[in-house]
Amino acid sequence: MYSFSLLRASRQATCALRTAPVAAAPQFARSSFARAFSSSTLRREAPKPTDGEQALKAKLEEKLQGAKVDVQDVSGGCGSFYAISVEHESFKGLTMIKQHRLVNDLLKDDIKDMHGLQLKTKAP
Repeated sequence: MYSFSLLRASRQATCALRTAPVAAAPQFARSSFARAFSSSTLRREAPKPTDGEQALKAKLEEKLQGAKVDVQDVSGGCGSFYAISVEHESFKGLTMIKQHRLVNDLLKDDIKDMHGLQLKTKAP
């Protein structure tokens, strides 16, 4: 999506190119033109898990052997809000509410100190 000012400037440049003599057409230096429209893909390392993330993940993996667990502190690192996803065999045949209750029961002591929790569960 282009901004209005960019489109207007583009139209003005196009009109100027049409009406100006060929010799007066602006010449772009190849490097500056390419630089203006290039993008950079910087590689960023994944942030290291916080102590809270590690503790919650270890607790769930210990109590739910073989579970795929992902824990993210989405509160900016202060440990007040976590997004947790758990995939485990024991969830087969259970409703989502029962799956969530099972995880909530495992983490009830930890949940007391949290502001919020986003929980996603599923059976493999």
